[in-house]
Amino acid sequence: MLLLVTPSGVFDRVVPFLVAAGSLALLLQPKIAARPSWRADGDDQRPRRDLFLLCGLFALSCYNGYFGAGSGVLLLALLLLTTDPRLPTANALKNMVVGAATITSAVLFALVTRVDWAAVWPLSAGLLAGSLVGPWVARRLPPGLLRWLVAACGLALAIRLWIAPA
Repeated sequence: MLLLVTPSGVFDRVVPFLVAAGSLALLLQPKIAARPSWRADGDDQRPRRDLFLLCGLFALSCYNGYFGAGSGVLLLALLLLTTDPRLPTANALKNMVVGAATITSAVLFALVTRVDWAAVWPLSAGLLAGSLVGPWVARRLPPGLLRWLVAACGLALAIRLWIAPA
């Protein structure tokens, strides 16, 4: 609904910065997670981290419905900080959350606006191919290399969107 009610100019200005922020958060995640306040699982830290996770999931699910590109990078950074610091595990969880948000958004769009169904089929094929290849690659690459590759792709996308908006 956010995509349908906001002017396209807002979209063009905000998205590159969100994608860049997610990419940088992904790169900095090991340093952030190493801080005692993030690693402590005591009763005083867990509620704050859970609230951060819930708010982040809500915001990123809305963002994913608004503009999917880069939402995976943002969500991966959030999950690495709040749930599981292992990249393959957080990546699998990210795929499930992004998939659910994408399906919800797609159904909503199909119900409330006109859909170019000719564009749906190639996008669906890419989604299926990526969902099969992505986890395979994530399990086989060293986590540090995977983190840098994902962040580099996110930063490249942010720069591309900043120079030539979607």
